[in-house]
Amino acid sequence: MISVAGLIGGVMGIYLGWLNFRLLLGFMEAAINKEKERNPIETGWVEQAEQTIRKVIFTLTIIGIPIIGYLAGAGIAP
Repeated sequence: MISVAGLIGGVMGIYLGWLNFRLLLGFMEAAINKEKERNPIETGWVEQAEQTIRKVIFTLTIIGIPIIGYLAGAGIAP
C-alpha cells in the first residue's frame, strides 16, 4: 500500500536528488576544466571516465535518494 507520507518523502527526495545531481556534475566539470588548464594535451582520468561517473551520479541521486525518502516517510508515518 502506498502511503501519503511516503509519497511526500519521495517527492522531497526527487528534489534533493536533483539538486545533488546538478551540484556533483558541476564539481566534476570543474575538475575536468582544471585538469585541462594544467595539461591541455593529456586527458585526465576524470575525463576518461566521465560517462561512467555521470551514470553513477544519476543512479545514486535521481533514483537512490527518492527511494530513501519514500522509505523514510513511510516508516515515520505508516
